[in-house]
Amino acid sequence: MARFARDCNYAMKNVVRQLEVSLGPETGDLGMRFGLHSGPVTAGVLRGERARFQLFGDTMNTASRMESTGKLDMIQISHDSAELLRAAGKGSWVTPREDMIHVKGKGMMVSYWLTASAERNGDSGTVTEGSISHTVAAGSSSDDGSLSMDLGMVPEPIFQDPNGHMHGRTNSTDGKTTRLVKWNVGILSDILRRILSQRGTESHKSITGTSSIGQLLDSSAVTVLDEVKEVISLPEFHEDSCSSNNDWKSLELDTVIKDQLKDFVTAVAAMYRDNKFHNFEHASHVAMAVSKLLSRVVNPKLDIHGSALTVPQEDKASVLHDYTFGITSDPLVQFACVFSAMIHDLDHPGVPNTTLVKENTQLAQVYGRSVAEQNSFDLTWNLFMDERYTDFRHAVCGSGDKDLQRFRQIVINLVMATDVLDKDLNGFRSKRWEKAFGASAS
Repeated sequence: MARFARDCNYAMKNVVRQLEVSLGPETGDLGMRFGLHSGPVTAGVLRGERARFQLFGDTMNTASRMESTGKLDMIQISHDSAELLRAAGKGSWVTPREDMIHVKGKGMMVSYWLTASAERNGDSGTVTEGSISHTVAAGSSSDDGSLSMDLGMVPEPIFQDPNGHMHGRTNSTDGKTTRLVKWNVGILSDILRRILSQRGTESHKSITGTSSIGQLLDSSAVTVLDEVKEVISLPEFHEDSCSSNNDWKSLELDTVIKDQLKDFVTAVAAMYRDNKFHNFEHASHVAMAVSKLLSRVVNPKLDIHGSALTVPQEDKASVLHDYTFGITSDPLVQFACVFSAMIHDLDHPGVPNTTLVKENTQLAQVYGRSVAEQNSFDLTWNLFMDERYTDFRHAVCGSGDKDLQRFRQIVINLVMATDVLDKDLNGFRSKRWEKAFGASAS
């Protein structure tokens, strides 16, 4: 039973690490408590509609208390179980718990932690004991369900910030970050396939040519904040593009694009600082929330103002386009939303903008306001425009500058909107909200 409990603990950790890739951030933080007690039990099948084999008695109750008073991902055992293990020559598996526990109906009890570990087979990440084998390496899941650290290291992303400082990797890619990277890549890949399906399948192949950052900049803008616009135009509805976008699941991304996307997200993760809140895990949480929100917007039930909307089937896509301000039929906006969530705190120093301004840091001298947000966008955009990501960039925005400019504008507006403490930006947003949704708008 001790081995079985240990094996269950290993298996649980592996499962949640794999689930984190598909279900998103913090899934890997799930865990279990385990409790063991040894003694006589009564077994039998009770009659009734829910008849099943069950165990009864004080031994079962005590085992339950060992679990409920235990700790996450640890196996707590009673004194009786510890003595049996010692008698079997497994005393090294038992470590006394420092504090006593209170057990209902029994009072204070001494308990132990089961610390049995299996022997490692070299550096393979596989542990064996008897005929049992377990893969315990932290990492991402492969198609066959195994876990690995198969993400690779991309070349050092070297870029220059507005102060002229050169940047490279600052964070190592640990197991959890690897899983978060893979999750972000999966979400962005799905939306990217929608973009390519709508644009045409010929666009998902390698494209040559470059766009200049200078060609995209507003000539009157001095900083990113100067580029914030009150209105961003979305494409008009086209029925043919809506029908083609239904086939996105059958589209396979070119290997070059997939590799560049994965390398780009990995570089973004490495550019996040290791602080308590404004880190890559937080950014992934925001990306997950945005993704969930978009799934509700893109696939809403046609229920406007509390009553079912009765329109012909052929007109529903057009109605949804208008009802959601064009978001349902514009996957580039959807991609920009998740992309912005993922990068919005990149290189954040972990202190408020007011502190940066008060301390007159170099970034504050460059930007003046919304310091962290403008820095995050500038660093991301420099990376996005790097020639190593040309195919990925063209897959997102096409080979021309029109969609690239629109993508830049959307990301700027979204990232700048995350500065909720700037009074001018708040006033600007309030006016826009009133103009769009206030009484005067109707």
